[in-house]
Formats: sequence, structure tokens, C-alpha cells
Amino acid sequence: MSSGHEPAPEGSPSVTDTERSRKKRNFFSYGALAPAAILVLGLMVVPIGATIWHSFTNWDGVNSQFIGLKNFDLIFHNPIIYQVLWNSVIFLISVPLILAASLVAAVLVYEKVLGWRVFRFLFFIPMVLSPVIIGVLFSTFFLPGGAVDQLLRVFGLGNYSWLGNVWGARFVVILALVWASFGFGMVVILSAMSTVDPALYDAANIDGASWWRRLRSITIPMISGALQFLSVINVIYTFTSLFAFVFVITSGGPGFSTTTVDYYTYITTFENGQFGYGAALALLLFLIVLTLTIAQVRLFPNREVQQGS
Repeated sequence: MSSGHEPAPEGSPSVTDTERSRKKRNFFSYGALAPAAILVLGLMVVPIGATIWHSFTNWDGVNSQFIGLKNFDLIFHNPIIYQVLWNSVIFLISVPLILAASLVAAVLVYEKVLGWRVFRFLFFIPMVLSPVIIGVLFSTFFLPGGAVDQLLRVFGLGNYSWLGNVWGARFVVILALVWASFGFGMVVILSAMSTVDPALYDAANIDGASWWRRLRSITIPMISGALQFLSVINVIYTFTSLFAFVFVITSGGPGFSTTTVDYYTYITTFENGQFGYGAALALLLFLIVLTLTIAQVRLFPNREVQQGS
């Protein structure tokens, strides 16, 4: 009869050796992750925690005094905040425009229309330019007597004060944002389209499906995950990263008509020296973006189609 504790075969590692080897691998794994963990802790976790704390204080950048929810009470009783939030909502118009431009550009490149290599290069250029350069370009184009005005004169149209008009200034910012963002969207959609089985398009061509029908019935359903991703990141970008465009093109004007939450946070914090109030604005912006992101992820129709199903 066997005792149930048979000795390990000669030459095979013992349980103790295996356990020691596993612990050694874990030690080296955690050691390799430690620098990145320290970097994340120092550059993200600690600053975020400090921002949350200072949002409840009266902070001048050096000294702080705990005041509870007073900063948030001031925010919700400040009429400018509602104007600024409404501006950010208006700028969300750029999101469907970016998705549409990205989709059209990706389809043109994917189907290799005449000159598609040149188009791919031209579409990608805005992606490698900084928002400051793009802002300078658009502010120069739309200045009185600028390139846009000169073009309008060719068609017998008078001058239009683009940056001096509320909706004109908003239009310029939205146009700059769309032009700067659709190149990245094109790359993402092209990557998604490369995973679609070409046999689907071949079958659709045999059946006589039009370009629009192929786009609506095959391309869009198969890349819905990529479209969802682009929708989420562009909403986040619109709320958190328009500072450079607004600062260079309109400086938030006319009035506060193009001032966004991130730009107003900058004005409050660094120009007015209200660091605690600015921290509260930053926390409010984070909560708004988090809510919108969760809503998009849950409400976006899950229309991913499994190939071969």
C-alpha cells in the first residue's frame, strides 16, 4: 500500500525549490514595476489627492485654510460658471463632426481612391501639429483682412468679423478642433476597418450594394467599437483640452462666449490667484467628464459583429 507521500522522482525539483523560484520571479516582477509605480504615485495620485484637499480650502498657493464646501457654494452661485459650462456643451458639436470627417477620410483611404496616398499624408498633418500652431493658423486666417476675408471678396461678399462675433468665434474654434482631431480618428477607424473580412465587401459588390449601403450595413456596424472609443475621447478632449485653442484664437471672448471650463480654471487660479477655488473647479470638471464618460459607455449601442458568426 502507498502511504500517499511518495518521494519526488530523482532529478525533479522539490516543492521548496519551486516555491523559492516562484518567489524570486515575483520579486523581480515587482521590482521592475516599482519605478513606474513610484512615477504614477508621484505625478498622478499625489497631485490628484492634493487637488481634492485644496478644493475644500482657501489656498493662496502657499498657505491654506480649511473652509469646507464654501468654494463649491461660490461656484454654483457664480453666473459665469453656467455660461462657461454652456460653452463647453456647444463645443460638443465638434464631436459628431470629427467622427463624420474621420469616417469619410478613412473610407477614402481604405478604398484607395485616386491620390489616396497624398490624402493620407494631408489628413495626418494636423495630428502632428501642436494646438498652439493650429490656433495661430486659424486666428491668422480669420482675422479682418485675412485669408478667409480675401476669399470671400472673390465671391463678392463683404468682410465678416469672425472673431468679434459670438457665433463666429465659436465657429472658428470648432473648425480648428475638427481639423486638428480628425486625422487621429482616421487612423483609429482605418485600424478597425483592417480587421473586417474583405469577403463581406466582395459579397456586397456582387449583390450590387452601393457605396452608401456598404458603409451603412457593413462598415459602421463592424467598427462601432472604434466609433465609441473616438466618441468618448473626443468628449473628454472637448471638456479638458481646449485651453490652447481658446487662449490663442479668442482669449475666451467676445466676453465669455468661448471661455471653456479648463480656460476659466486657468484664469481663476493663475491670473486671479484663487488656488483653492481653481482646485474646486478642476474637481467639478473631473466629475462632469467622469459622468459623461460613464453615460457614453453605457448608452452607446453595442453593435459589434463577430466575424464568421
